[in-house]
Amino acid sequence: MENSDSGLSGFDVEFLRQSFKRVGVDLKIQYMPWKRALEEARQGRVNGVCSCSQTKERTEFLYFSDPLGKASSGVFSLTKNNFPKLKTVDEIGTRPVGVVRGYNIIENLKEANVPNIIELSDEQQGLKVLLNGRIDFYYTYEAPTRYYLGQQNKSKEVVYHELSFTNYYSCFSKSANGSKTLLKQFNAGLAEIKKDGTYDKILAKYR
Repeated sequence: MENSDSGLSGFDVEFLRQSFKRVGVDLKIQYMPWKRALEEARQGRVNGVCSCSQTKERTEFLYFSDPLGKASSGVFSLTKNNFPKLKTVDEIGTRPVGVVRGYNIIENLKEANVPNIIELSDEQQGLKVLLNGRIDFYYTYEAPTRYYLGQQNKSKEVVYHELSFTNYYSCFSKSANGSKTLLKQFNAGLAEIKKDGTYDKILAKYR
């Protein structure tokens, strides 16, 4: 999170900073839309992206670290709409659903032939259009959305329908020099912060 009101940068960013710090690697964070970040990594113009789930397409241009964490994905809807709890994306039907452009979960909507998909630039825009009633569902990852809701005191205005739960990773560009070395260094640092409790302390700040 760039320039957040709380001063927090996001737990994944903190995981990266602390992991690389343990192995003596300087880290420079650049903030950009997710789809652009992936393309920069594909071209080798950045060494990697902060965190991502693993897909067949991404394995063509990315190396994946040891699991960085677990991510719950699903749909948020407004509490006042009182929609029945969804168990699959098929149940969205023809209602408008927002999803961040470039997120791999958009493929789940396309495979289910969901007709009314609204592509969004980032998580904050997605939450904004949901709260404004411009979409019925916001399909995204639970943790960052709950954080933004808490910052805005809007948590009670939405309900969450979990659809899946998967590992996610730190990802390194195969086209960038030294990526295999960075991958090994990162995994070593990540193991250290998990072992000594730093990882859990970071996560606790966002709950």
